[in-house]
Amino acid sequence: MATHDEMTELFGADRVVTLDRAVAEERGLSEADAEVLCEVGVPVFVDVLFILDTAEEGPDPFTVVPVAAGGEETHILVLGGPTDDPVMRYCLDMDRGYVILMSFDAEPRAEIVNRTLADLVEFLYRFALRARHLEQAAPQDRAPYTDKLVEYLKARDPYAFAQPDSWWSMVFEQVG
Repeated sequence: MATHDEMTELFGADRVVTLDRAVAEERGLSEADAEVLCEVGVPVFVDVLFILDTAEEGPDPFTVVPVAAGGEETHILVLGGPTDDPVMRYCLDMDRGYVILMSFDAEPRAEIVNRTLADLVEFLYRFALRARHLEQAAPQDRAPYTDKLVEYLKARDPYAFAQPDSWWSMVFEQVG
């Protein structure tokens, strides 16, 4: 798992946001999720994938939202959204621990993105690290680097790649 120091080295100190421990407790986060958000943090922006400061539509980051799913109510913590879709949000299912990508429009839909918040943060970190590496890599080295990265990420969170049309499968299919 990436550390706060690694995150700030890659993104910049002012481009990684941590949550205050008191806010994490107030929101009812598990110890593991509080550790990630309070000690490691989340990036402000990862090209194509993630933006913390989402458009004015939908809930703000770190807001707890009650959601009815399958006849049950659960609570999600909004984390941010994809850079190109103002109604989609990455959300932490606070009852089950996984991260979903959810639309906040007339017909809400959701899919599981990662099994844990730590996995999402690691995936974002590694994806951004890949982009930095590829800036300086020879063309013949790009595909093998990406293949090794996908192998590492699949070992960390196999569920994220379980289906060919899952979020992370499609992301890596598009970037090659």
